[in-house]
Amino acid sequence: AELKENGHQYDSRWITREINDDESIESVLCGHNEKLAIAFNFIQQPIPNLIPVTKNLRICGDCHSTVKLIAKRRQRPIIIRDANRFHHFDISEQCSCQDYF
Repeated sequence: AELKENGHQYDSRWITREINDDESIESVLCGHNEKLAIAFNFIQQPIPNLIPVTKNLRICGDCHSTVKLIAKRRQRPIIIRDANRFHHFDISEQCSCQDYF
């Protein structure tokens, strides 16, 4: 809800499977591992200094834009290591990959 209040629009182009009748675009995209890892980190450490996430697949575009917004909104840098590169998201809603992912 906090993301939607701050202007985040879920991008359904990144859904690679059929959506069941009881699912929404939001529920499918919110289940991506990097989003879950970041949420878990905020539960464990309400005020973390840095949030590191490692994954073995590439980050999708929806997750990329979501993490930029989270870093800005929560004023915390986030680093995600995906299959291709490190993504350093800073509090100014920028990523070190210059949105090349």
